[in-house]
Amino acid sequence: MWRGQIREEVGVASRGMRGVAASDGGMCRVSLLAYMLRDDDPSKCSASKLLRFNMLRRVRRVPYRTILLDPYSEIPLIRHDACDRATLTLTLVDCSWVNAQRVFSRLKAEKRRRLPLLLAANPVNYARVAMLSSVEALAAACYILGYEGIAHEMLAKFKWGGTFLTLNGDLLDEYRRAESVDDVARIEREYLAVHHPD
Repeated sequence: MWRGQIREEVGVASRGMRGVAASDGGMCRVSLLAYMLRDDDPSKCSASKLLRFNMLRRVRRVPYRTILLDPYSEIPLIRHDACDRATLTLTLVDCSWVNAQRVFSRLKAEKRRRLPLLLAANPVNYARVAMLSSVEALAAACYILGYEGIAHEMLAKFKWGGTFLTLNGDLLDEYRRAESVDDVARIEREYLAVHHPD
C-alpha cells in the first residue's frame, strides 16, 4: 500500500532527495516517513523502490505528531493541513490492502487524513478508484499540499508514474485549490456523478 520521506531544495537539483523538502512560496519543510509492514510482494512494492532511491525514511513506529495518510479516515487531506508548524511530517503506511483495516485501527496519530478520490495507475489496480500504491498515495499527498516537484520526481521512477498524473491531473489540481473539506466533498460528488453515475 503506501509510504515515504524526502529532501529537496526548490530550484536546486537534489541528490537522492533524502530527508526534508523545502518548497518555494514560503512553504514549510516536509518530512516524509514510511511505516512498512513488508506483507506485500517485494517485487511490486513501490515504497521499497523509493527507499532504494533514498526518497523515503523508514520508521519503526508511527510518530504521534504527524499527518497519517489513512484511507479509513472520514476527513480528506487539504492544502491547509500543511500550515500548522514549521516542519510538516507526513507518514505513509505500507501494507497489503488485505490487512489494511486491521493495521490502521491500531495506529495513533495527531491527524488522520484520507486522500480524496483518485484513480490508480499501478499495474495491479489500474483505473480502480482509491486503490493506490504507496508511491501514488505519497505523490498525491505531496501534490495536494503544494509540493508538486516532489510528486513528479517520485512518480518519474516508475514507468507508469506519468499515467497517474494523466488519469488524475485535473482532479489533483482541483483538490490542491480546495479551501475546505466541503470543497473536496463537492469535487468528489461531481466526479462520481459524471464518471460513476450508478
